[in-house]
Amino acid sequence: MIALPFLFLLFLIVIGMPIGFALIVASVATLYWLGLAPITFIPDVLMGSVQSFTLLAIPFFLLAAELLSAGGLIDRIFDLARAIVGKLRGGMGGACVIATGIFAGVQGSSAADAAAIGKIGTAGMVREGYRPGFAAALIAASGATAILIPPSIAMLIYASMVNVSVGRMFFAGVLPGVVNVLAFLVFVAWRGHKYGWKRDDTGTITSWPARIAALRRAFWVLMLPVFVLYGFYSGNLTATEISTACAIYSAVVALFFYRSIRAVDLWPVMMQTARTTINIFTIIAGAVLLSKVLTFLNAPQLIFGVIERFHLGPYEFLIVVSGIMFILGMFMEAVALNVMTTPILAPIAMKLGIDPVHYGIVLIFNIEIALITPPVGLNLFVLAGATKVPLGAIYREVLPFVLILIALLLVTIFVPQLSLWLPDRLLPPG
Repeated sequence: MIALPFLFLLFLIVIGMPIGFALIVASVATLYWLGLAPITFIPDVLMGSVQSFTLLAIPFFLLAAELLSAGGLIDRIFDLARAIVGKLRGGMGGACVIATGIFAGVQGSSAADAAAIGKIGTAGMVREGYRPGFAAALIAASGATAILIPPSIAMLIYASMVNVSVGRMFFAGVLPGVVNVLAFLVFVAWRGHKYGWKRDDTGTITSWPARIAALRRAFWVLMLPVFVLYGFYSGNLTATEISTACAIYSAVVALFFYRSIRAVDLWPVMMQTARTTINIFTIIAGAVLLSKVLTFLNAPQLIFGVIERFHLGPYEFLIVVSGIMFILGMFMEAVALNVMTTPILAPIAMKLGIDPVHYGIVLIFNIEIALITPPVGLNLFVLAGATKVPLGAIYREVLPFVLILIALLLVTIFVPQLSLWLPDRLLPPG
């Protein structure tokens, strides 16, 4: 019986229904088919799923990112990234990794991160002799890091559902995010050395005067993630207040410091933010409804029974969960994967003594892997659309990045302090 809603969902996705609506329709169909509960409770579930105060931060963080992206400020970030790593073999690829990491600290959407760097980065790498499929796969994988580096929309959603501190989640993602970026950077440098890729080291790019000039040009953009983390560290502001302040800060920077947008550009930016927000909230509502259906089907009790039967400890549980999410992630959108699994699996993790922040970072890593895993890795589709590189070519080149992320996931599972050290030092529980 537990498979029934997933079969409905898979069918609806295959025929092209948007994921948010597919989740709702699959849930309603299962309720009606099995007669689990009166469908009159559905409106209350859908309304209640998006009424968390923490979720109000999502549209404001999205607006902040849209304001900076609309002003073309990604060019300043990319120039700074080239100045930092241009002397490495394959410096252009390394610059794309660094740029996506920096831009991840400005906004919390992996798709937006990949799309922002995708066109300019892929074109630059192809000119340097990279295979188009590898260039697009690199940016797709690097862009997925956006959900791990604060501010992260995925972390906000998870924190709102588990009632854990958003600040602790954000600080928990810093060290894994840095390790993630460094791992990709090392891989690109190794590939560059192996295949003799060019260095992006002309004096106009990598000299110290050029680096300082690039840093000055990007300074106000770089201050946004610092502003976010300081807001949580101070303890005086909520996530919603910080996100609102970030949106105002981004508007002031784009309008008056860089003068990269005009007042007439604000309306299209807000409309794009509204469309993205509606899409995310529809997926959240549908996934919460489906998780309720799975609860009616006793899925949590069955899963916990399996854990007791096989005497799974915390580490074994996290590995099994990661395996399940890897399979689901091949077919399911990242937000849906987050919202649908968290209400069922997070309470079980806490019963086993797993810190909810540690479990959250493991979850985020699994979602990051899902974003670049064929056949439904969202970032792969984003890059194929933005760069016109055939999807098949990206599929053929993405495997090394999936393996790197799986290795980092295992490190995160078995070394909890990678996630917990920084929040425990800066924002101790309670």
